[in-house]
Amino acid sequence: MGLVRLLQISDLHLGRPFGWLPADRRDERRRDQIGTLERAVRVAIERDAHAILIPGDLFDVEGVDATTLASAISSFDIAGCPPVFIAPGNHDPFWPRCLHWNARLLRLRDREWPAHVHVFTSESWVARPLPGLGAVRVWGRSFTSNAVSLDRPLAPERLREIPSPDPDRLELALFHGAREDVVPPGQTITAPFSDAEVLASPFTYLAAGHYHAATAITANDGVAAGVRLAYAGSAVALDVTESGAHGALEVRIEHGRRLPFVETEFVPLDSRRVHDLTVDVTRCASAEQVDRRIEKALDDAGAGEADLARVRLTGRLAKDVRYRPSPRFQDRLFHLRIDLRRLRPDYDLEAYLDHDPVTTEERFARALVERLHQEKDPAQRALLESALYYGLDAFRLHEVTPAYEELGE
Repeated sequence: MGLVRLLQISDLHLGRPFGWLPADRRDERRRDQIGTLERAVRVAIERDAHAILIPGDLFDVEGVDATTLASAISSFDIAGCPPVFIAPGNHDPFWPRCLHWNARLLRLRDREWPAHVHVFTSESWVARPLPGLGAVRVWGRSFTSNAVSLDRPLAPERLREIPSPDPDRLELALFHGAREDVVPPGQTITAPFSDAEVLASPFTYLAAGHYHAATAITANDGVAAGVRLAYAGSAVALDVTESGAHGALEVRIEHGRRLPFVETEFVPLDSRRVHDLTVDVTRCASAEQVDRRIEKALDDAGAGEADLARVRLTGRLAKDVRYRPSPRFQDRLFHLRIDLRRLRPDYDLEAYLDHDPVTTEERFARALVERLHQEKDPAQRALLESALYYGLDAFRLHEVTPAYEELGE
């Protein structure tokens, strides 16, 4: 029986601007990315991986700064680094004059990819042998443009050059594309493929990039058993919506029996975790009480000073409480985003529909509540709610203080 070990890492997006972070945190987060890539190479060496697979979006854009490019190249230029296979994605596509991948342009900067790094440069599937393992080949394809592509990489006509499954060989696929059966919210559909196409393909295992959350397709068919396709997800969290731990996958393929068996193991690499928390602040009578509930939620989640968090406040605050996050949170975490869109003042809106309006306040409130019930568009609903609450503040509190610009669904 043979065992092939691979380390799969993708969607690092080196050079991302991180404009959503405070200015003093952006460079630090970009250094985190390079540190994650360096840790991935060390893990591959420590685990005796036969290869590192990178299915796209190593870089965030086609022209990252010289320092980021140099750091990426240097990450692989260390003793013991196994062969590296890169299939450029829609953020870092291969094209003849692309600085990332063009050897001549890199030499003008006195840079070159190490000899053990292979970059796939064609939209068609191309095979490369895995050094030291004659029974294993890595098939890869590249994006050649950052435009959205409807080309289906696993369509039967695309796979004509791939040999039929052979128990004596392992055919591995490395590519960037969108699994259309499971689409994460807000994700671009480019180079789509279906679960059925994955299972009908001749590949023993498919390493996919593009989705930033880890996911997999398992099967036990005539080609292989266990995991047939996997996304490792983004190697580092790229914003506060990407909660949880981030890293790579160790892929282990046992072969030489009746069917190859594939299993994966998550390998954490990102030194920071992202926490996505919801905190109900109903009955809080002051901003300080809101802060205390947020502090408790962060403590309960085990959020440390190196971590990032998104805290979504829900419930109804006392009508005269105006909440803005305390400055002390700046030292509590690497970054904290507090989402106020679901927070509402404690006005009983439905009460305005229980009787015929008499006062100006009642006529105003009833008119807007009725429009809210009819409005389907989220943006318009948020605008109406904002106008309604500001109006009620004026009637009840005799003051209007900015508070409702972040209302939403």
